[in-house]
Amino acid sequence: MHTSITAHGAQTGRLSTTSIQAAIDAVAADGGGQVLVPPGEWLTGMIRLKDRVRLHLDAGAVLRASGRVEDYAQREDLAQAPYCDVSGSGHGKFHLILADHCRDIAITGLGRIDGNGTAFYTPGAALSWPLATDNKRRMRSCVEISHCTNVLIEDVTIGNTCNWTLHLHESDIVRVRGVRIDNPGNAPNADGIDIGGCRGVTISDCHINTCDDAICLKTYPGGRSCEDIAVSNCVIRTHCVALKLGCLESFADMRNVVFSNCTVRGSHRAVGIYSLHGGHIENIQVVNVVCDTCLPLMFTRPIHIDVRCKTPGTGQGSIRNVLIAGLTATTTGRILLTAAPGFTASDIRLRDITLRYVAVDDPAIRGTVVGGSQFSNANPWARSERAALVAENIQDLDIQGLNVRWPTGPTPNAWRFPQKMANGAHDLYHPSDWGEDTEFPFAAVSARGVTGGRLVSAGLSGRGGAQAVRSEQCQGFSVV
Repeated sequence: MHTSITAHGAQTGRLSTTSIQAAIDAVAADGGGQVLVPPGEWLTGMIRLKDRVRLHLDAGAVLRASGRVEDYAQREDLAQAPYCDVSGSGHGKFHLILADHCRDIAITGLGRIDGNGTAFYTPGAALSWPLATDNKRRMRSCVEISHCTNVLIEDVTIGNTCNWTLHLHESDIVRVRGVRIDNPGNAPNADGIDIGGCRGVTISDCHINTCDDAICLKTYPGGRSCEDIAVSNCVIRTHCVALKLGCLESFADMRNVVFSNCTVRGSHRAVGIYSLHGGHIENIQVVNVVCDTCLPLMFTRPIHIDVRCKTPGTGQGSIRNVLIAGLTATTTGRILLTAAPGFTASDIRLRDITLRYVAVDDPAIRGTVVGGSQFSNANPWARSERAALVAENIQDLDIQGLNVRWPTGPTPNAWRFPQKMANGAHDLYHPSDWGEDTEFPFAAVSARGVTGGRLVSAGLSGRGGAQAVRSEQCQGFSVV
């Protein structure tokens, strides 16, 4: 069955939730088919997809979220989604589009899903990162796919959200292709695509422009592992992490993940891999990434790997068997590879990594006191160590083809900032806090407590009189 929302009474200029839902229900009752959203702006509260329904937005169609919280039915099944309570933020119990326990569903077309983000903030609140977490008006994820099987999301634009944009929650066989995500650069928590406890997900050919994490794998308390994920051919601009595994939501395991052929602009961290809540992360490949870290935040990191325990009692996780190859970064920051004492980060391989420095930020000034919850907080030495690549407590670290290009002239204007913020904080810092235009010694690689593996150091040199490679308390780690 094919039907249009207008056949069920939808009209532009007025709330059409009931009509859109009636069209979905009619198609589902007939055994499946397509619901067409024609050109025009259609205002709606939360709608629910159902089995074998394709929601198709024609070019020129805009499905716009109502700005009135009272226009949304609250989720009665919220207790089944453990991720909702991780932050304790009390955000609203609703979405714009919800698919829960559905099979064979799709959201397609060249139209736009508009989250009407600013309508969900407390009037007069500053739109900045981070926004106070006591704002209970905010929608949760704009598009929520939960416990579904065989899902296609293709070609649509999703944007202007006030929280997560697209959340794939414990679903199987999901394809996201050609999707554009376009959010304000100052919208807090506006993740692009979150993949929580899913299996068999492919994401390709997407353009993501957002404030918070762009593509992020997560696992939740009591939830499933996240496995068999492939992300390729995406163009990303984000102020946070572009390609991310774990961190605050890393309770269950993540494995068998590939990120490939992506470009990243303006990111705080292009690649971030974190086990902080007991999850084991393994069999990860990141290949062919071009990135820059040009934004006014302290301590950018083209690559950051960190394993520790953020919350006592959540278990001791690990990170193992990670390959990062063919990454080129224009940056002022460092690669950090860290494990808390007694934790395991093992078999970490870096191949053909180029760091092109336009300037060098000095971590020794503020590194031990500034950084937020996603810094290497159990490794104070690494936080402040002056080196392009810093590794601490890593087992079997193998680095080949590292190319560090030091600055050759003054800092370009685009990289000069009168102030910077720290990730996860409102405090402001000034050029003296990161040593702008100051010459200080900086090694290419500094390793501490590394056991096993090797560094091929050919072609590496230090800056400002520093030796190329420093190491201490290492065992079986050879520099050749």
